[in-house]
Amino acid sequence: MSSELFTEKDRDQMERLGISQAKVETQLDMFRRGPHRLRLHRPCTLEDGIVVVDATDEERLLTMWATGAAEGRLREFLPASGAATRMFAFVERTRKQMKTTNDETNLHASFETSSDLQSFNQFVGSLRDFAFAEPLQDVMAKAGVSLQHRLDSGKYKEILDFLLGPQGLNYLALPKALIPFHRYSDHIRTALEEHLVEASHTVRDSARRCRVHFTVAPDSEEIIVHHGRKAAAKYGEKLGVQYELSFSLQKPASNTLAVDQENRPFRLPDGSLLFRPAGHGALLDNLNQVQGDIVFIKNIDNVVTDDLRDPVVYHQKVLAGMLLDLQQEVFRYLRLLQSGSTTATDVQAVAEFVAHRLSVSLPDDSSQLGQEERVSWLYRILNRPLRVCGMVKNRGEPGGGPFWVQEASGRVSLQIVEGAQVDRTSPEQVEIFSASTHFNPVLLVCGLRDFQGQPFDLHDFVDSQAVFIAQKTEDGRELKALELPGLWNGGMAYWNTVFVQVPEETFNPVKTINDLLRPGHHSPGEVDPATRRRNK
Repeated sequence: MSSELFTEKDRDQMERLGISQAKVETQLDMFRRGPHRLRLHRPCTLEDGIVVVDATDEERLLTMWATGAAEGRLREFLPASGAATRMFAFVERTRKQMKTTNDETNLHASFETSSDLQSFNQFVGSLRDFAFAEPLQDVMAKAGVSLQHRLDSGKYKEILDFLLGPQGLNYLALPKALIPFHRYSDHIRTALEEHLVEASHTVRDSARRCRVHFTVAPDSEEIIVHHGRKAAAKYGEKLGVQYELSFSLQKPASNTLAVDQENRPFRLPDGSLLFRPAGHGALLDNLNQVQGDIVFIKNIDNVVTDDLRDPVVYHQKVLAGMLLDLQQEVFRYLRLLQSGSTTATDVQAVAEFVAHRLSVSLPDDSSQLGQEERVSWLYRILNRPLRVCGMVKNRGEPGGGPFWVQEASGRVSLQIVEGAQVDRTSPEQVEIFSASTHFNPVLLVCGLRDFQGQPFDLHDFVDSQAVFIAQKTEDGRELKALELPGLWNGGMAYWNTVFVQVPEETFNPVKTINDLLRPGHHSPGEVDPATRRRNK
C-alpha cells in the first residue's frame, strides 16, 4: 500500500508533523469502512440514567465542593481554539453577496436564503445593542466614517467591512474567545474575560489562586496569551485573586489525513498531502497533558453576565460536589478491593454501588465468576476516570444528548451521543434518538487522577472507532475529513459517567452573533440601548 500511495516526500511531510505512516494508513482504513455507528438502546430520562439532585442534599455537596476547592484540587479547562468564523457566518455571507451600492431597495436581492435575510435584519436592527458597537463606532470614526450615518442610509456593506475585515476590528480572523460578549456600565468583556470572572467563583483555593487552562490555535496563540494575561492582571486585582493561567496548542500530530470522494489521499496543488485539524476530540491530548485533578470543562461561548452568574455557578459547584462525593466512595472501594481481604459481603456492596451510582451492571455470566474474578472485574471498572455531566431539557438545540448505548458485549453504558454517530438508515435508531428528553450543554466536571493520586492516561479510555467523517471543501474541491472521537463522546467512552439534570439557565451558548441578543447576555447595569441611540 505504502509504495503505491505515498512518496518519499509524503513520508518526510508525515515525519515533520509527527504522524506515523501506520497511523495514516489506519485513517485510510477508517474512511473505507465508513463511520462507526453506535447502537442506541434507549434515551436517558429522569431517574433512568439522569439523576435529579435532591434539594436537601445540595448543602452537603456544596460543602464537598468547598473543601476540594480550598485544597487547590480544581481547575478550568476551556477549549478556546475555535475561530469566530461560524459565529459571523450569515453576516459574512451577506457581506459577500451585497452590492457595493447597498440600500434598502436592493437588500432582499442580496440574500441566498430567507433565514439569512431574517437574521441580518435582526442583526442590523439591534447593532447598537451588541457589546462591540462602541469599538466598531470608534474604529470607523478614526477612518472618518460615521456608523450611525451608514446605519441610517442603509450602507451596510461598509459597516460589515469594518466589523469583519482587517481595516477595522477584523473579527472574522479572531478566535471566539476574544469577541466582546457583554457590555457593563463602564467596560465590555470578552468571552475569555467572563470565564476568568466565573473561575474566581468556582475554582478559587484557600490561597485565592485560580487555575485556568486554555487550548489555543497556533495562529492565535500570541494574541490570546497576551489578552489572557492582561485580563488576569486586571480581574485578579479587581476580584482579589491570583490567576495561574496555562495555554496549550492543538498538536499538528493530532491532524488527520483528508481524502477525496474515492477515499484516495487528498493532495494540494503543490502535490503535498492535506492534513486537517481533527475536531475537538484532538484536545484529549491537551487534557491529558494538563494532568489536573478535578477539572471543569465548558465551551468558551457558554457564559453569562454578572447578574445572572449566581445560579450558573451554584449548579457547577453542586456538580463538582457530586463528583468529589462519588470519587471518595470509589477510592474507598478501590482500597478495599486492593487490600486482598474482601468478603463476599464487601464484593456485593461494591457491585451495588457500581450498579446504582455508576449505572454499570455486572456481566451476564457474573454468577459463574469466582470471588477473585469478581474483585478483579470491579477493580477494573472502578479504576477509571470519572465525569459528572450536567444535562438540560431538550428544547431543540443542535448537538448531542445522553443515551444508554448497547456495546458489542451486550452490556449498556451511559454515553453522550451526537447525531452523526446514529445510523440514520434505521427507523428504530432514529426514533430512539428523536425521543431524547435532554441535551448536552458541555458542562462537565472530571476526575482525572486515580486513588493513588496518579494521573490517568486518558488515551486508555477512548473508543478509537468512534470517529466522525465530514464533507468539506478545499479550494472549491470536495473532500472527506476525519475527526477523532469527540472529547466528550468517543474520547470519554470508557469513563465512569453520571448524568445530572441542571436548569436551562446554565446553558447560554453563542453559536451565531444574534445569540448575544438573548437575555443571558445583557446586564441591567449597561446603558439603556434607547439612551445610547439618543446620545449619538
